Amino acid sequence: MAKEAFFVKTNNTILLKKAIAKNLYSRSIEQSKISKILNLTQPMVSNYLSSNEKIPKDIFNLAEIISDRISNGNSTNFFTCITFADNLSKGRYFIAEKNEIISSENNNIINNLIEAYLLLKGKDISGLIPAVKINLAMAKKRARNSEDVAAFLNGLIIADDKVISNNGIRFGKSKHLSSLLLYLKDKINVNAILNIAFIKNIEKTNFSYAYLSKDFKLKNNKKNVDILLHKGDFGIEPCAYVLGIDAVDVVNKVIKIREEFK
Repeated sequence: MAKEAFFVKTNNTILLKKAIAKNLYSRSIEQSKISKILNLTQPMVSNYLSSNEKIPKDIFNLAEIISDRISNGNSTNFFTCITFADNLSKGRYFIAEKNEIISSENNNIINNLIEAYLLLKGKDISGLIPAVKINLAMAKKRARNSEDVAAFLNGLIIADDKVISNNGIRFGKSKHLSSLLLYLKDKINVNAILNIAFIKNIEKTNFSYAYLSKDFKLKNNKKNVDILLHKGDFGIEPCAYVLGIDAVDVVNKVIKIREEFK
């Protein structure tokens, strides 16, 4: 998740700490507490408070914003940032993991997952809900690792046999679905996956299917598969995986499966 950060040049760091110390002290915060907040000795805080050095307006304004955050209970950390950018200016930024940067492809994946979720929300999927959480994942076209796969954080929320909510979408969070999807992408035409309960009498459906081995490997060389079945193992419940070219395609298949088994 992106975190708020404030950038200043190295030679302005001490000025910023002085400005923050003075601002916090004006809010009746004790010097001992200020020293802990800014990771300074108490004598240094006292020195900052007694300093008559002129503080530039931009540093003063930044200190005001940071002091507001501190007063609201946020902790502060000072880091050194090394950048190769020539045009990085001081001010307010957001820092995120590389996989959280919203590229055009990432944005398309998130939108597709949201559309799929809305299609499934409120639908009766009784009989398809596994004992473990149900989740939906979608990968980038050239996905190389789990950081290139997006899924719903902690799975979809189920109540009364219906999907009712979710905790947001994140890249690199669903380890099992991500690893299985990445493996399958090298074998068959698939870009999204959703786990459901094991389907008995699968042959009665109009979908193509195949089986996974105990270690979740394909048992045949089919290139176009809609559903994968795993018979389970010690500590692993029997389950099924619905596959598709994207998340919406997967959810549409799930809805059809439910209709066929009513």
